[in-house]
Amino acid sequence: MAKHRTPPWFILIFWPVVDKILRAIYRIKPLKPDGSSIISLDIRHYKGATKILNDGSKVKTGDKIIEIHLNNDWFKESRKLPMKAPQSAWQIMSCLEQDLRFLAQQIMNGMFEDVVALHALTLLHAGTKRLGFQIEEVPDNLWNKGAHFYMAGLMQIYRLRANDASRNKRRSLELKEVWLSKTALLEKYGSRHP
Repeated sequence: MAKHRTPPWFILIFWPVVDKILRAIYRIKPLKPDGSSIISLDIRHYKGATKILNDGSKVKTGDKIIEIHLNNDWFKESRKLPMKAPQSAWQIMSCLEQDLRFLAQQIMNGMFEDVVALHALTLLHAGTKRLGFQIEEVPDNLWNKGAHFYMAGLMQIYRLRANDASRNKRRSLELKEVWLSKTALLEKYGSRHP
């Protein structure tokens, strides 16, 4: 995907308001009822062409998927804690793993029964492969350019990138699509795997 601009600092004051509106429109809720999860989600019906995931699972038009989002309130709270960037990255990965285990347990207990996969659009895809997600390119269209612009603004607000000097870090700011089938989620994070 082509390089995209980030929002200028003076319009970022509107980002939290826009974020709240979008979360209300899409009914995005934190994974855990107490709001302590790093993951938020909403349930959607997949609208694209049939997608075959790496484990052979199929996501067909109309199938229910869990759309994964980061819980921005979690980042607001963690900003108040004194931590260095590497600790922060480790903490984020650790919390994502814990939430994926919690989600797997919820599915095993009968919640999200019809869901076939997890999906997200993200700029923070670098560590998702370690979590079991497959990473895919997205089309360079107006919708994805807008998503990139919006997410880049959120990253600035929540200071998710302390240092963007290296080439690898710049590359990781490309918008990507990540997928994890329900089968792969349960295999990796189900109760057999503490």
